[in-house]
Amino acid sequence: MLLYTRFLGAETVRSGTVVLHHGRVKRPGKRIPDFSAVLLEPVARDPRGALEALCSEAEARFGLHQVLLAHRVGRLRAGETVLVAVVSAATRGRAFDGCRFLVERVKKEQVIRLVEVP
Repeated sequence: MLLYTRFLGAETVRSGTVVLHHGRVKRPGKRIPDFSAVLLEPVARDPRGALEALCSEAEARFGLHQVLLAHRVGRLRAGETVLVAVVSAATRGRAFDGCRFLVERVKKEQVIRLVEVP
């Protein structure tokens, strides 16, 4: 919540829309329906740098004002937060498109791998 509060505090009147995606660990699992936890492991050599590069690409591509992208690592249970993506833009179209781009690219680029634990 602190990250989101800081994000909003840096906003200006230029932004007409702020879009937030809150990704959580869900059940049933894809491989183990009733897993006990998931393990989130970095795959990229520099996961922070990879996420920052995606943020820069989204800002340029969609004309975003701000981008916040936070991905957890470690052991998580069902219902816990995995990924938070927040973007702001002048229009809702740019903001929604930019947020969708980030979420899809994080998954596609496999910056962090999710492994279900029995």
